[in-house]
Amino acid sequence: MEKKILNALKERISRQNWESWFLDFSVKKIENKHVVFEVGNIFIKDRLEQKFGKIISKVVRDFLGKDSSFEITYKEIKNDNLGSTKTDGPLIKKKPLLITPLNPKYTFQNLIVGEFNRFAYNVFLEASKNPGYYNPIFLYSGVGLGKTHLAQALGNYILETDPDMKVAYLTSEEFMNEMIISIKKGTTEEFREKYRKKADILIIDDIQFLIGKKAAQIELFHTFNAIHEAGKQIIICSDRTPQELKDFHSRMISRFQMGLIVKISKPSKYDLIRIGKKILELKETEISEEILEYLVQIYDTPRVLHGAILKLIAYKNLFGEMSLSIAQTLISNYKKETKSFEEQLITELAKMFDCSSEEILSSKRTKNISFARKIGMYFANKYLNLSTREIGKIFNKSHSSVVQNLKQIENSLKDGNLIIKNYLRELDKRIKRFAEGKSV
Repeated sequence: MEKKILNALKERISRQNWESWFLDFSVKKIENKHVVFEVGNIFIKDRLEQKFGKIISKVVRDFLGKDSSFEITYKEIKNDNLGSTKTDGPLIKKKPLLITPLNPKYTFQNLIVGEFNRFAYNVFLEASKNPGYYNPIFLYSGVGLGKTHLAQALGNYILETDPDMKVAYLTSEEFMNEMIISIKKGTTEEFREKYRKKADILIIDDIQFLIGKKAAQIELFHTFNAIHEAGKQIIICSDRTPQELKDFHSRMISRFQMGLIVKISKPSKYDLIRIGKKILELKETEISEEILEYLVQIYDTPRVLHGAILKLIAYKNLFGEMSLSIAQTLISNYKKETKSFEEQLITELAKMFDCSSEEILSSKRTKNISFARKIGMYFANKYLNLSTREIGKIFNKSHSSVVQNLKQIENSLKDGNLIIKNYLRELDKRIKRFAEGKSV
Protein backbone atom coordinates (compact mmCIF):
# COMPACT_ATOMS: atom_id res chain seq x y z
CA MET A 1 0.00 0.00 0.00
CA GLU A 2 2.85 2.40 0.86
CA LYS A 3 4.39 2.03 -2.61
CA LYS A 4 1.03 2.42 -4.33
CA ILE A 5 0.35 5.69 -2.50
CA LEU A 6 3.80 7.07 -3.35
CA ASN A 7 3.54 6.01 -7.01
CA ALA A 8 0.10 7.59 -7.33
CA LEU A 9 1.39 10.77 -5.77
CA LYS A 10 4.42 10.82 -8.06
CA GLU A 11 2.14 10.63 -11.10
CA ARG A 12 0.32 13.78 -10.01
CA ILE A 13 3.42 15.83 -9.18
CA SER A 14 5.60 17.36 -11.88
CA ARG A 15 9.08 15.94 -12.26
CA GLN A 16 10.62 19.26 -11.24
CA ASN A 17 8.58 19.52 -8.01
CA TRP A 18 9.15 15.86 -7.20
CA GLU A 19 12.92 16.18 -7.46
CA SER A 20 12.87 19.46 -5.54
CA TRP A 21 10.64 18.44 -2.62
CA PHE A 22 9.97 14.68 -2.52
CA LEU A 23 13.44 13.11 -2.69
CA ASP A 24 13.32 11.78 0.89
CA PHE A 25 9.52 11.67 1.20
CA SER A 26 8.30 8.30 2.50
CA VAL A 27 5.40 6.57 4.24
CA LYS A 28 6.36 6.03 7.87
CA LYS A 29 3.23 4.10 8.84
CA ILE A 30 -0.48 3.58 8.10
CA GLU A 31 -2.81 3.17 11.05
CA ASN A 32 -6.47 2.50 10.28
CA LYS A 33 -7.19 5.28 7.79
CA HIS A 34 -4.43 7.64 8.87
CA VAL A 35 -1.18 7.91 6.90
CA VAL A 36 1.99 9.28 8.50
CA PHE A 37 4.53 10.53 5.96
CA GLU A 38 8.11 11.40 6.84
CA VAL A 39 10.60 13.86 5.30
CA GLY A 40 14.15 14.90 6.03
CA ASN A 41 13.63 18.25 7.73
CA ILE A 42 11.12 20.76 9.01
CA PHE A 43 11.60 23.17 6.10
CA ILE A 44 10.50 20.58 3.54
CA LYS A 45 7.66 19.45 5.82
CA ASP A 46 6.22 22.96 5.96
CA ARG A 47 6.61 23.44 2.21
CA LEU A 48 4.87 20.15 1.40
CA GLU A 49 1.95 20.97 3.67
CA GLN A 50 1.50 24.42 2.18
CA LYS A 51 2.01 23.67 -1.51
CA PHE A 52 1.03 20.02 -1.95
CA GLY A 53 -1.33 19.35 0.97
CA LYS A 54 -4.47 19.14 -1.23
CA ILE A 55 -2.86 16.71 -3.69
CA ILE A 56 -1.55 14.47 -0.89
CA SER A 57 -4.98 14.51 0.78
CA LYS A 58 -6.69 13.56 -2.50
CA VAL A 59 -4.34 10.61 -3.08
CA VAL A 60 -4.81 9.34 0.49
CA ARG A 61 -8.62 9.57 0.16
CA ASP A 62 -8.52 7.71 -3.15
CA PHE A 63 -6.83 4.75 -1.47
CA LEU A 64 -8.28 4.79 2.05
CA GLY A 65 -11.66 6.45 1.68
CA LYS A 66 -13.17 9.90 2.16
CA ASP A 67 -12.82 9.84 5.94
CA SER A 68 -9.07 9.14 5.79
CA SER A 69 -6.40 11.62 6.95
CA PHE A 70 -2.67 12.21 6.84
CA GLU A 71 0.15 14.05 8.58
CA ILE A 72 3.77 14.83 7.68
CA THR A 73 6.53 14.44 10.24
CA TYR A 74 10.23 15.12 9.96
CA LYS A 75 13.03 12.87 11.13
CA GLU A 76 14.20 13.17 14.70
CA ILE A 77 17.22 15.35 15.37
CA LYS A 78 19.85 13.58 17.40
CA ASN A 79 21.63 15.61 20.05
CA ASP A 80 24.79 13.76 21.06
CA ASN A 81 25.60 16.16 23.89
CA LEU A 82 22.40 15.34 25.76
CA GLY A 83 22.09 11.75 24.65
CA SER A 84 18.46 12.33 23.75
CA THR A 85 16.23 13.08 20.78
CA LYS A 86 13.69 15.79 20.18
CA THR A 87 11.09 16.37 17.52
CA ASP A 88 9.18 19.32 18.91
CA GLY A 89 10.81 22.65 19.65
CA PRO A 90 9.82 24.95 22.50
CA LEU A 91 6.73 27.12 22.15
CA ILE A 92 8.96 30.19 22.24
CA LYS A 93 12.02 29.65 20.09
CA LYS A 94 15.33 30.49 21.61
CA LYS A 95 17.37 32.92 19.56
CA PRO A 96 20.57 31.19 18.39
CA LEU A 97 23.94 32.63 19.34
CA LEU A 98 25.80 33.41 16.13
CA ILE A 99 29.57 33.08 16.19
CA THR A 100 29.71 34.20 12.56
CA PRO A 101 26.88 35.40 10.27
CA LEU A 102 25.09 33.13 7.80
CA ASN A 103 23.08 34.09 4.72
CA PRO A 104 19.44 33.24 5.61
CA LYS A 105 18.66 32.57 1.92
CA TYR A 106 21.05 29.62 1.89
CA THR A 107 18.71 26.85 3.00
CA PHE A 108 18.03 23.27 1.94
CA GLN A 109 14.60 24.45 0.82
CA ASN A 110 16.10 26.95 -1.65
CA LEU A 111 18.59 24.44 -3.06
CA ILE A 112 17.81 22.77 -6.36
CA VAL A 113 18.74 19.09 -6.18
CA GLY A 114 19.73 17.05 -9.24
CA GLU A 115 22.11 14.29 -10.19
CA PHE A 116 24.98 16.78 -10.02
CA ASN A 117 24.62 17.39 -6.26
CA ARG A 118 22.23 14.74 -4.91
CA PHE A 119 24.86 12.77 -2.99
CA ALA A 120 26.29 15.95 -1.46
CA TYR A 121 22.78 17.14 -0.56
CA ASN A 122 21.92 13.88 1.19
CA VAL A 123 25.22 13.86 3.10
CA PHE A 124 24.76 17.42 4.34
CA LEU A 125 21.11 16.83 5.20
CA GLU A 126 22.06 13.82 7.29
CA ALA A 127 24.99 15.70 8.88
CA SER A 128 22.64 18.54 9.84
CA LYS A 129 20.46 16.06 11.71
CA ASN A 130 23.35 14.14 13.23
CA PRO A 131 26.41 16.45 13.50
CA GLY A 132 29.69 14.60 13.85
CA TYR A 133 28.50 11.34 12.27
CA TYR A 134 30.37 12.10 9.03
CA ASN A 135 33.50 13.80 10.28
CA PRO A 136 35.19 15.59 8.71
CA ILE A 137 33.33 16.34 5.47
CA PHE A 138 35.48 17.61 2.63
CA LEU A 139 33.30 19.20 -0.08
CA TYR A 140 34.83 20.15 -3.41
CA SER A 141 33.66 21.32 -6.83
CA GLY A 142 34.44 23.80 -9.55
CA VAL A 143 33.79 27.50 -8.94
CA GLY A 144 30.18 28.62 -8.59
CA LEU A 145 28.46 25.24 -8.24
CA GLY A 146 26.88 25.71 -4.80
CA LYS A 147 29.41 24.70 -2.14
CA THR A 148 28.77 27.78 -0.02
CA HIS A 149 25.00 27.40 -0.32
CA LEU A 150 25.11 23.78 0.81
CA ALA A 151 27.52 24.45 3.69
CA GLN A 152 25.49 27.39 5.01
CA ALA A 153 22.24 25.47 4.54
CA LEU A 154 23.54 22.97 7.08
CA GLY A 155 24.38 25.81 9.46
CA ASN A 156 20.98 27.48 9.05
CA TYR A 157 19.18 24.17 9.57
CA ILE A 158 21.06 23.43 12.77
CA LEU A 159 20.45 26.92 14.16
CA GLU A 160 16.75 26.58 13.36
CA THR A 161 16.30 23.18 14.95
CA ASP A 162 18.74 23.52 17.84
CA PRO A 163 19.46 27.15 18.86
CA ASP A 164 21.86 25.96 21.58
CA MET A 165 24.30 24.79 18.92
CA LYS A 166 26.96 27.29 17.89
CA VAL A 167 27.86 27.41 14.21
CA ALA A 168 30.96 29.13 12.85
CA TYR A 169 31.22 29.67 9.09
CA LEU A 170 34.11 31.60 7.57
CA THR A 171 36.48 31.52 4.63
CA SER A 172 40.06 30.43 5.15
CA GLU A 173 41.12 34.01 4.28
CA GLU A 174 38.94 35.34 7.11
CA PHE A 175 40.40 32.69 9.41
CA MET A 176 43.94 33.78 8.55
CA ASN A 177 43.18 37.51 8.84
CA GLU A 178 41.52 37.02 12.21
CA MET A 179 44.54 35.00 13.35
CA ILE A 180 46.94 37.77 12.26
CA ILE A 181 44.88 40.43 14.05
CA SER A 182 44.79 38.35 17.22
CA ILE A 183 48.59 38.01 17.13
CA LYS A 184 49.03 41.78 16.74
CA LYS A 185 46.60 42.50 19.58
CA GLY A 186 47.90 39.73 21.81
CA THR A 187 44.52 37.96 21.87
CA THR A 188 45.47 34.62 20.33
CA GLU A 189 43.96 32.66 23.23
CA GLU A 190 40.59 34.33 22.65
CA PHE A 191 40.84 33.56 18.94
CA ARG A 192 41.64 29.91 19.60
CA GLU A 193 38.90 29.52 22.18
CA LYS A 194 36.36 31.02 19.79
CA TYR A 195 36.82 28.26 17.22
CA ARG A 196 38.27 25.37 19.23
CA LYS A 197 35.99 25.47 22.26
CA LYS A 198 32.93 27.61 21.54
CA ALA A 199 32.06 26.32 18.07
CA ASP A 200 30.02 23.11 17.79
CA ILE A 201 30.13 23.24 13.99
CA LEU A 202 33.12 24.70 12.15
CA ILE A 203 32.82 25.34 8.40
CA ILE A 204 35.91 26.59 6.56
CA ASP A 205 35.25 27.70 2.98
CA ASP A 206 37.76 28.23 0.15
CA ILE A 207 40.51 26.25 1.89
CA GLN A 208 42.68 26.56 -1.23
CA PHE A 209 43.41 30.16 -0.22
CA LEU A 210 45.80 28.81 2.43
CA ILE A 211 48.13 27.33 -0.19
CA GLY A 212 51.54 28.74 0.70
CA LYS A 213 50.30 30.18 4.03
CA LYS A 214 52.30 27.96 6.41
CA ALA A 215 51.45 29.74 9.66
CA ALA A 216 47.72 29.70 8.96
CA GLN A 217 47.91 26.02 7.99
CA ILE A 218 49.55 25.18 11.31
CA GLU A 219 46.89 27.10 13.25
CA LEU A 220 44.11 25.42 11.27
CA PHE A 221 45.71 22.01 11.86
CA HIS A 222 45.53 22.43 15.65
CA THR A 223 42.02 23.89 15.45
CA PHE A 224 40.96 20.95 13.27
CA ASN A 225 42.34 18.47 15.78
CA ALA A 226 40.64 20.17 18.74
CA ILE A 227 37.25 20.23 17.00
CA HIS A 228 37.53 16.66 15.72
CA GLU A 229 38.71 15.18 19.02
CA ALA A 230 35.79 16.85 20.79
CA GLY A 231 33.41 15.00 18.46
CA LYS A 232 32.18 18.22 16.91
CA GLN A 233 31.46 18.64 13.22
CA ILE A 234 34.05 20.12 10.89
CA ILE A 235 33.44 20.85 7.20
CA ILE A 236 36.04 21.93 4.66
CA CYS A 237 35.07 23.40 1.27
CA SER A 238 37.47 23.65 -1.65
CA ASP A 239 37.62 24.15 -5.41
CA ARG A 240 39.93 21.14 -5.71
CA THR A 241 40.49 17.71 -4.19
CA PRO A 242 42.71 17.22 -1.11
CA GLN A 243 45.45 15.76 -3.32
CA GLU A 244 45.42 18.89 -5.48
CA LEU A 245 46.07 21.22 -2.54
CA LYS A 246 49.70 21.80 -3.40
CA ASP A 247 52.03 23.09 -0.70
CA PHE A 248 49.71 21.87 2.08
CA HIS A 249 51.50 19.82 4.72
CA SER A 250 50.92 16.08 4.31
CA ARG A 251 49.48 15.80 7.83
CA MET A 252 46.82 18.38 6.92
CA ILE A 253 45.96 16.51 3.71
CA SER A 254 45.64 13.27 5.69
CA ARG A 255 43.17 14.98 8.05
CA PHE A 256 41.02 16.03 5.10
CA GLN A 257 41.07 12.48 3.73
CA MET A 258 40.16 10.76 6.99
CA GLY A 259 36.47 11.60 6.65
CA LEU A 260 33.97 11.76 3.83
CA ILE A 261 35.01 13.38 0.54
CA VAL A 262 32.03 14.75 -1.41
CA LYS A 263 31.91 16.24 -4.90
CA ILE A 264 29.43 18.54 -6.64
CA SER A 265 29.53 18.01 -10.41
CA LYS A 266 28.46 20.41 -13.14
CA PRO A 267 24.66 20.61 -13.46
CA SER A 268 22.88 19.58 -16.64
CA LYS A 269 21.04 22.15 -18.75
CA TYR A 270 17.79 20.81 -17.31
CA ASP A 271 19.09 21.42 -13.78
CA LEU A 272 20.29 24.91 -14.75
CA ILE A 273 16.82 25.81 -15.98
CA ARG A 274 15.40 24.65 -12.64
CA ILE A 275 18.03 26.74 -10.85
CA GLY A 276 17.09 29.72 -13.01
CA LYS A 277 13.44 29.30 -12.11
CA LYS A 278 14.34 29.18 -8.43
CA ILE A 279 16.32 32.43 -8.77
CA LEU A 280 13.31 34.08 -10.40
CA GLU A 281 11.00 32.69 -7.71
CA LEU A 282 13.16 34.15 -4.95
CA LYS A 283 13.31 37.50 -6.80
CA GLU A 284 9.52 37.34 -7.24
CA THR A 285 9.65 38.03 -10.96
CA GLU A 286 9.16 36.17 -14.24
CA ILE A 287 11.22 35.57 -17.37
CA SER A 288 10.07 33.18 -20.06
CA GLU A 289 11.40 29.64 -20.22
CA GLU A 290 12.49 30.40 -23.78
CA ILE A 291 14.93 32.98 -22.40
CA LEU A 292 16.14 30.60 -19.68
CA GLU A 293 16.81 27.95 -22.32
CA TYR A 294 18.86 30.50 -24.23
CA LEU A 295 20.86 31.41 -21.11
CA VAL A 296 21.76 27.83 -20.22
CA GLN A 297 23.21 27.34 -23.70
CA ILE A 298 25.79 30.00 -22.77
CA TYR A 299 26.34 29.65 -19.02
CA ASP A 300 27.16 26.34 -17.39
CA THR A 301 27.38 27.20 -13.68
CA PRO A 302 24.73 28.52 -11.27
CA ARG A 303 26.85 31.53 -10.27
CA VAL A 304 27.30 33.02 -13.74
CA LEU A 305 23.71 32.11 -14.62
CA HIS A 306 22.61 34.04 -11.53
CA GLY A 307 24.55 37.11 -12.66
CA ALA A 308 23.06 36.98 -16.14
CA ILE A 309 19.52 36.63 -14.79
CA LEU A 310 20.02 39.58 -12.45
CA LYS A 311 21.08 41.69 -15.44
CA LEU A 312 17.88 40.78 -17.29
CA ILE A 313 15.78 41.48 -14.20
CA ALA A 314 17.40 44.89 -13.81
CA TYR A 315 16.65 45.75 -17.44
CA LYS A 316 13.05 44.54 -17.09
CA ASN A 317 12.56 46.66 -13.95
CA LEU A 318 13.96 49.71 -15.70
CA PHE A 319 12.07 49.39 -19.00
CA GLY A 320 9.12 47.16 -18.12
CA GLU A 321 9.82 44.62 -20.85
CA MET A 322 11.91 41.59 -21.63
CA SER A 323 11.96 39.43 -24.75
CA LEU A 324 14.28 36.85 -26.24
CA SER A 325 15.72 39.36 -28.72
CA ILE A 326 16.43 41.87 -25.92
CA ALA A 327 17.98 39.12 -23.80
CA GLN A 328 20.18 37.98 -26.68
CA THR A 329 21.49 41.50 -27.24
CA LEU A 330 22.01 42.14 -23.53
CA ILE A 331 23.79 38.85 -22.95
CA SER A 332 25.90 39.25 -26.08
CA ASN A 333 27.18 42.56 -24.73
CA TYR A 334 27.32 41.21 -21.18
CA LYS A 335 29.91 38.65 -22.31
CA LYS A 336 32.00 41.37 -23.95
CA GLU A 337 31.66 43.96 -21.20
CA THR A 338 32.51 43.30 -17.58
CA LYS A 339 30.72 46.36 -16.18
CA SER A 340 27.31 45.52 -14.69
CA PHE A 341 24.35 47.70 -13.79
CA GLU A 342 25.62 47.77 -10.22
CA GLU A 343 29.10 48.92 -11.25
CA GLN A 344 27.63 51.54 -13.56
CA LEU A 345 25.43 52.74 -10.69
CA ILE A 346 28.53 53.47 -8.59
CA THR A 347 30.18 55.20 -11.57
CA GLU A 348 27.17 57.46 -12.15
CA LEU A 349 26.85 58.27 -8.44
CA ALA A 350 30.50 59.36 -8.40
CA LYS A 351 29.89 61.67 -11.37
CA MET A 352 26.71 63.15 -9.93
CA PHE A 353 28.18 63.85 -6.50
CA ASP A 354 31.67 64.86 -7.63
CA CYS A 355 33.59 62.15 -5.80
CA SER A 356 35.31 58.87 -6.68
CA SER A 357 33.82 55.38 -6.83
CA GLU A 358 36.33 54.32 -4.19
CA GLU A 359 35.02 57.01 -1.79
CA ILE A 360 31.42 55.82 -2.22
CA LEU A 361 32.49 52.26 -1.41
CA SER A 362 34.71 53.36 1.47
CA SER A 363 33.81 53.97 5.11
CA LYS A 364 33.92 57.77 4.71
CA ARG A 365 30.95 59.55 6.25
CA THR A 366 31.24 63.05 4.85
CA LYS A 367 27.82 64.52 4.12
CA ASN A 368 28.12 64.46 0.34
CA ILE A 369 29.43 60.87 0.09
CA SER A 370 27.01 59.55 2.68
CA PHE A 371 24.10 61.12 0.81
CA ALA A 372 25.32 59.66 -2.50
CA ARG A 373 25.42 56.20 -0.88
CA LYS A 374 21.86 56.50 0.39
CA ILE A 375 20.58 57.57 -3.03
CA GLY A 376 22.42 54.67 -4.65
CA MET A 377 21.11 52.13 -2.15
CA TYR A 378 17.54 53.29 -2.60
CA PHE A 379 17.86 53.19 -6.39
CA ALA A 380 19.33 49.67 -6.26
CA ASN A 381 16.45 48.51 -4.08
CA LYS A 382 13.50 50.18 -5.80
CA TYR A 383 14.67 50.42 -9.41
CA LEU A 384 16.96 47.40 -9.79
CA ASN A 385 14.99 45.18 -7.37
CA LEU A 386 18.07 44.17 -5.40
CA SER A 387 17.68 42.81 -1.88
CA THR A 388 19.11 44.61 1.13
CA ARG A 389 21.80 41.94 1.50
CA GLU A 390 22.80 42.25 -2.16
CA ILE A 391 22.99 46.03 -1.71
CA GLY A 392 25.14 45.55 1.37
CA LYS A 393 27.65 43.57 -0.67
CA ILE A 394 27.77 46.23 -3.41
CA PHE A 395 28.33 49.14 -1.00
CA ASN A 396 30.37 47.19 1.59
CA LYS A 397 27.83 47.93 4.30
CA SER A 398 26.08 45.80 6.90
CA HIS A 399 22.51 44.67 6.41
CA SER A 400 21.27 46.87 9.26
CA SER A 401 23.04 49.90 7.79
CA VAL A 402 21.35 49.38 4.42
CA VAL A 403 17.92 49.01 6.03
CA GLN A 404 18.43 52.20 8.04
CA ASN A 405 19.53 54.19 4.98
CA LEU A 406 16.58 52.95 2.92
CA LYS A 407 14.16 54.03 5.66
CA GLN A 408 15.70 57.50 5.79
CA ILE A 409 15.26 58.02 2.03
CA GLU A 410 11.75 56.53 2.15
CA ASN A 411 10.73 58.93 4.92
CA SER A 412 12.22 61.90 3.06
CA LEU A 413 10.26 60.98 -0.07
CA LYS A 414 7.05 60.71 1.95
CA ASP A 415 7.74 64.23 3.19
CA GLY A 416 7.94 65.38 -0.45
CA ASN A 417 11.70 65.91 -0.71
CA LEU A 418 12.10 67.16 -4.29
CA ILE A 419 15.91 67.08 -4.19
CA ILE A 420 15.94 63.33 -3.66
CA LYS A 421 13.26 62.83 -6.32
CA ASN A 422 15.32 64.77 -8.83
CA TYR A 423 18.47 62.80 -8.04
CA LEU A 424 16.60 59.52 -8.47
CA ARG A 425 15.05 60.73 -11.72
CA GLU A 426 18.45 61.76 -13.07
CA LEU A 427 20.04 58.49 -11.96
CA ASP A 428 17.24 56.57 -13.64
CA LYS A 429 17.92 58.40 -16.94
CA ARG A 430 21.65 57.70 -16.75
CA ILE A 431 21.26 53.99 -16.00
CA LYS A 432 18.69 53.64 -18.78
CA ARG A 433 21.07 55.32 -21.22
CA PHE A 434 23.74 52.86 -20.12
CA ALA A 435 21.37 49.95 -20.76
CA GLU A 436 20.15 51.32 -24.09
CA GLY A 437 23.69 51.96 -25.25
CA LYS A 438 24.45 48.27 -24.78
CA SER A 439 21.20 46.76 -25.94
CA VAL A 440 20.03 48.70 -28.99
